Order: sequence, then C-alpha cells, then structure tokens
Amino acid sequence: MRLAVLGPPGSDRETIAGTIAAHLGVPSIRLLDVLQAGIRASAPAALQALQHMNAGELVPDHVLLSMIRDRLTQPDVVAGFVLDGFPNHPVTAVALDAVLSDLGTPVDRAIDLVLPDAEVLRRLAGRRTCRGCGRLWHTEFAAPARPDVCDRCGGELFQRYDDSPERITAGLQSYRPAAAVTLDHYGSLGKLISIDATRTPAEITARALA
Repeated sequence: MRLAVLGPPGSDRETIAGTIAAHLGVPSIRLLDVLQAGIRASAPAALQALQHMNAGELVPDHVLLSMIRDRLTQPDVVAGFVLDGFPNHPVTAVALDAVLSDLGTPVDRAIDLVLPDAEVLRRLAGRRTCRGCGRLWHTEFAAPARPDVCDRCGGELFQRYDDSPERITAGLQSYRPAAAVTLDHYGSLGKLISIDATRTPAEITARALA
C-alpha cells in the first residue's frame, strides 16, 4: 500500500502518518528526514537543496523530486510507503505521479486531514515554550499550574513567533491554494479520502485504515 497523508499544520499529520505506516509495516517518509539523510550521505540532490536553503532560496521542484525518487528506490519501500505531507507546494502532485509511475509505485490513496482554519489557530496559537528547559505547553490542552510559568523548571513561557495568530494565518493563506490543487488532482483520480481531523488521532487512524 502506497499512501500520501496530507493536512494543514496542527492536524497531527506526522503522528497519524507514522501510526498508519507502523500498522502497515512500511516506512513513513518525510521530506525533512530525506533531506537530512541525504546531507549525511553527501547525496548530490540533498547538497543542492542545502545550497539553495543556505542562500535563502526555495528548493527547485526537480531537486526535491530527485531526493524523493532516490528515497523510493531503497529496499525498505518494496511493500509500500506513507508520504508524510508530500506532495506539497511548490511540488505538484502531477510531477510526483510522473516520478512514481516511472518507478512503478503510484500512490494508491491520498488521505486529507480536514481541519478548519479556526481549529488550526486554536491548536497552534495556544502553544507556549519554556525559555528554561524548552518544554512545550498549551494554554488550553496542557496548561501549567500558573500562567506563563513552567511547572517543570519555573522558567518563563513564551509564544514563538511562528505560533502567533498573524504568522499562522499567513501560512494558511499560502497552504490552502497549493493544497487545493493537490487534493483536486487526487480527487479526479478517485484516490482521495477526506477525514475529519478534529477527531482523536486514534479515531482518525482507525478511519484511514478502514
């Protein structure tokens, strides 16, 4: 089984993709992990990607696809794989399909974790980080005993810049149009499954496996 698990920030996509992959006995593949492994191995595509990133540039589509192609030729993906959050902007699903078709490993299903913008904001904007020990807290889901004070070390809690409502909203405005193109593509092929991501990760995983 070859799956792509897609969803906005805050949808627990990584957890769900990893759980599904473990159940199926196949690897869960994240682009960041592929990049880091490629850099350690001095893989040409990964080193090209690093050069672009160090220059503050977007990594070209063909470089990303080359990294993914290399990863999907490794022996551990023979029985299948779960792509975690890929394809995404700027890589198109059509381009990825061409690579997978060439390898004889097309995506069987794409799972869309549906989460409204308001819920994304609720989950992400409530996160707080301890300046002392780095532990993560949440104003609603994992609140400390005293506001803005870490229970573990007494350090000050702060909101990261990326967790500000403004940054989250800006990210969603970029994510939604790009995601729509990908979802429309898989929908047109009859491969798209949409799941309500406001459910628990266990419920979402059970629905996906069913």
